[in-house]
Amino acid sequence: MKRILYASGGVLAGGAVAPPPVDYASVLAIVESADVISCEGVDDDGKVRQYQLLIGPSSQILSVTTDEPAAEMNVEQAVADFHHRARQRLPSSTDIGDAGARAAESDADATSHASN
Repeated sequence: MKRILYASGGVLAGGAVAPPPVDYASVLAIVESADVISCEGVDDDGKVRQYQLLIGPSSQILSVTTDEPAAEMNVEQAVADFHHRARQRLPSSTDIGDAGARAAESDADATSHASN
């Protein structure tokens, strides 16, 4: 089991469902968007509940392994949904442009351009 920590709270989730929301949040940061995700998790009383989280570019999500006993949850659909949503939002290589055609610019270079 893993605990997904989000804002000031957290939810205990199956190990397979914890990484995809973190990955999806990183995709949303790339495309400067937000989304509401749903997954099953275990509350403080040990009951399986349906959770919804708003994630986006400023989401700070942490996934940590716990010693909690596994709970019966249906995570396959949630995991598939997270992966599908990420693929739908992530720009294709044609949308990214020709960034590989020139050297990457550092933050320092970007702020120190002199006008000609």
